[in-house]
Amino acid sequence: MSGPRERLAAEQAALVRALVGGGPVPGGFDPGRVAATSAAVARKRAREVARAWPVLAADLGEGFTGRFLADAARRPPPARGGALADGLAFARALAREGRLPPNARVEAMLAAARLSGRPARLAATLAGPPRRLVVTVRVPGLGERWLSIPLGEDGSRRRVIT
Repeated sequence: MSGPRERLAAEQAALVRALVGGGPVPGGFDPGRVAATSAAVARKRAREVARAWPVLAADLGEGFTGRFLADAARRPPPARGGALADGLAFARALAREGRLPPNARVEAMLAAARLSGRPARLAATLAGPPRRLVVTVRVPGLGERWLSIPLGEDGSRRRVIT
């Protein structure tokens, strides 16, 4: 038999699912108010992700919020990592659709490196315009470093960076 604390915890969890996960509205709550609050929470998530992902937000422009809200409606916020992880999930969804802007690939690569639990990480991506190869490495003791190598229009290197 569950006590008052367990019942309250279950009711709170059901309300949170309704607010952020699209779950059913628990009994005793006004569905209209829950829907309005859920929409406000989703818009707040979008603003936080836009702050954490300025290049992605700028590249998507006016369409950022709508696209993010559509994606966020299909998934709850990540349990860890905050807006950086939420934006990474959104960026990965855009990448699967072939709609991740080239410069936002760099933000995604850096976010993945920062959120990675591995002590060492090496990653690379193409970005542009101007077209370039961006490489990042994270090593214990060294920290995080990245390198941007300009590429010609045909993908060839125009100059060597040392």
